[in-house]
Amino acid sequence: MKSFIYKLLLFFVPFVVLLLVYIALDPFKVLKKYDAFLNTNASGRVALNKDFVSTTNFDINFKNEQYNSFIFGNSRSIFYQVTDWKKHIDSNSHCYHFDTSGEGIYSINKKVKYIDEKGLSIENVLLVLDYRTLLQFKPKTGHLFVIPPQLVNNKNILSFHLEFLKAFLSPKFLFAYIDFKISGKVKQYMKTDYLIEDAPIFYDKKTNEIQFTEFEKMISEEKYFTDEKKKIFYQRDSILPYSPISIAQEQKIMLQEILDIFTKHKTNYKIIINPLYDQVKFNNQDMNYLIQLFGKNKVFDFSGVNKFTNDYKNYYETEHYRPTVANEVMNEIYKD
Repeated sequence: MKSFIYKLLLFFVPFVVLLLVYIALDPFKVLKKYDAFLNTNASGRVALNKDFVSTTNFDINFKNEQYNSFIFGNSRSIFYQVTDWKKHIDSNSHCYHFDTSGEGIYSINKKVKYIDEKGLSIENVLLVLDYRTLLQFKPKTGHLFVIPPQLVNNKNILSFHLEFLKAFLSPKFLFAYIDFKISGKVKQYMKTDYLIEDAPIFYDKKTNEIQFTEFEKMISEEKYFTDEKKKIFYQRDSILPYSPISIAQEQKIMLQEILDIFTKHKTNYKIIINPLYDQVKFNNQDMNYLIQLFGKNKVFDFSGVNKFTNDYKNYYETEHYRPTVANEVMNEIYKD
């Protein structure tokens, strides 16, 4: 019996050690308090759950900043820069990027309710959507996408942290993380499955805004769109494709709840359908529903074939368009 217990303890020792290492290092920044989640000067970083970053950074700052204007959407929404947005709304607005990687309407709905429950005013909103955003009406799984506990009254706090512990114990992550910590370099294999990132960024914790200033500098110097980079910009279909219907009953309920809060706050809101490189046109039925619900002068569709999507130089890669595009979009939707 003693031998069995001894062997059992020996079996669990590596897991206990790894657990202690995980708690001490907190690689995903979900266990401790941080002044800023993203370091502008870092040469590399572990990929974080941007939903948790956005929500927790909001929790830390909202009392002092008294935010009243918000940008919601997936990672494409980060390029609607606050300095440009303030040209179209009150220049004294207190703006916040409440973005999430792979954002869904479920999480946006929770964020709008969360802000309302905090007693803040919601004076201006940019709601940046595409059909993939609207398709997601359920909470997501995976450590990069699981919804932060704050947004669901801490009901998922155990499963939330289990996702990160499971991700840490993954051999693929552990190997990359140890290599990164020892070498201090982000190697190509580390970028697979979004383990470690090295894209140079500027981060403003006050607005939760990320800018790719180094990429813009390279573009201005004509060093960004190399022959190798151009290869990722594939040929689009000559026949205009349409996205599938993405608004069903669940989405309608969530969108109505969002509208009710906007109405309560007399929010000046604009809804933007992303100009994506794939040139897939937003579904007509979904578009008609959004117009019917929110108003014709509130919903703006930039999907499909247009001056933005035709030029590959408007994109960093095939998923994200540049701030110059976002700025032009804002000029168009606010011109009246």
